[in-house]
Amino acid sequence: MSRLVAGANMGRHEAYQTMLRSGFKTDFLGVAMHRPSEPGYNGPNAYVIDRS
Repeated sequence: MSRLVAGANMGRHEAYQTMLRSGFKTDFLGVAMHRPSEPGYNGPNAYVIDRS
């Protein structure tokens, strides 16, 4: 495989840092908005697999 695309919300700080340490680079930035303005499932210790 020449390219692997994966994602981690920066609100999930530990998952994001793990991906950076593993050599992943930022290719696309997005924004997750919650209503009301609460953290939802994007807590700093959450390892969540999203699908689109």
